[in-house]
This record gives sequence, C-alpha cells and structure tokens, in this order.
Amino acid sequence: MEDGQCIAYMDEYGENLFSFMLENLGSTDGELRDELIYRLFVKLISIDVLKNDLLEKTAVELVSDHYLYASIGEMNTDTVFTRSFASLWLTALLWKDQQQQFLNPDLRKQTFERSSLYLSKEMDTRGFVNGKGWAHSIAHGADLATMLVKHPLLERKVIPTILDGVASCFWKGGVYTDDEDERLVTIILSLVKQDYPEEVLIEWFEQLFDRLDAAASRMDRSLSFYHARTNILQFTKTLYFALMKVNNGHKLRSAISYFIQEWQNV
Repeated sequence: MEDGQCIAYMDEYGENLFSFMLENLGSTDGELRDELIYRLFVKLISIDVLKNDLLEKTAVELVSDHYLYASIGEMNTDTVFTRSFASLWLTALLWKDQQQQFLNPDLRKQTFERSSLYLSKEMDTRGFVNGKGWAHSIAHGADLATMLVKHPLLERKVIPTILDGVASCFWKGGVYTDDEDERLVTIILSLVKQDYPEEVLIEWFEQLFDRLDAAASRMDRSLSFYHARTNILQFTKTLYFALMKVNNGHKLRSAISYFIQEWQNV
C-alpha cells in the first residue's frame, strides 16, 4: 500500500484497525504478529500518520503488566510473544520520541524506567518457536535497550540498570544461537559512541568475569556455568571485533582482549 493510500485508509478506518493491531500484538500467528501487524505499525510510525495522543495512550498500555510485563518470569508459554513484541513497539515509539519528543515527561520517565528493567526480568530466551515464529525476547529487548541509550533525554543514572539487564542475560540458561549476542553488543557500542566512560564499562566487564571466576572457584561446573561462559565469551568476542571495525573504545578493547585470552581455554 502506498503512503497516500495508507493515510486515507487510516483516516477512515484507523481507530478500529489500530485497536485490532494492539489487541493482537502478541498473537501466536507468526505471520499476523510479525509480518502484518508489526510491520504495519512501523510503517504508520515512519509516515507519521498516528496522532500523538493515540501514541501516548499506546505507550501507557505497552509498559503495563498487560503487555511488556505480561506474566513476566514465565518460561515456554505464549505470553512471551506479547512481551517481546511490546518491546519492539516501544522501540519504534522511542525512535519517534527522539525525533519529536511527543511523550509527556512523566510518561517518558515511566517508559524509560519500565523498559530499562525488561531484560533483567525476561526469562523466556527462546528464539524461533516452531509453528509460531520468532519470540526472540532477548534480541528484541536488546533493541529496546539500544534505543533507550540512544535517547537524548535518558538520564545516565538509568544506564547501570540497563547494563545489569545485559549481564543477567548470560545466566538465564541455554546458549544463544540466533544473533542475540550481536543485538546485545549494539547496546555497548552505542554507549561507546556516546563517550560513556570506558572505565565504567571495563569495571562492568570485570564484574562479568568475576562472577564466572567465583563459580569456577566453587567448582560449580554445572551446565549453567558452561552455558554462561559460552554466552559471555561469544558476546565479548563479538564486541571486540565490533569495536575494531569502528576503531573506537581502545581501552575497552584492550581490556576485553585480556579477558578473552584468560578464559579462552578455561
């Protein structure tokens, strides 16, 4: 549908269509949820056809316990689709808010706070779910966190919460295989590009590996330990080469090179 046709259609049927989209944001029908509803939402955002008051009401819904926090903590249930795609919708809304700053300050603050905690609280780490499509909650949560750290109005005091969420992802069980590390790395890259103190990020990496070292010292060589080690090393290697590509974060790159070498054969 061309932009003009889309605008005309939304003028006539937009309210009912948008209500349907929001209600079915987390549908278990992958084509409806991902290919139709989400892509249409992004298009409507990009061509600026949705009124700001509607988007504010949508933000209120998305950060609520009915969407981003719907049955948070559950694993292997269909509620993951609602949480995961709520995070994608919020990513689009925050992108628009960067451009136009349409959210009222209190709602923006609430959106920042609730969104910054999402990665810490999400426990369902599935990527592709047979018959239902992509859940990909960690990757989508990483996209949301990246948009947060890029937002010019985000207070820096929120960033440690986001970093805690990233760190928690490595210990949720299992090994990531669907490019989750690439999406998580983008959060750190965005911070580096904004001149977030490298010393703080280096200290954060030290804490990551200190936890691994503590588990190893306790002889806690459980499956969860090996999965966490794999996740952390994969993430660290991905970040190392990403920093090399953009020729940035030299102190951080040197530090993570040391950690990789120390843990490569452990």
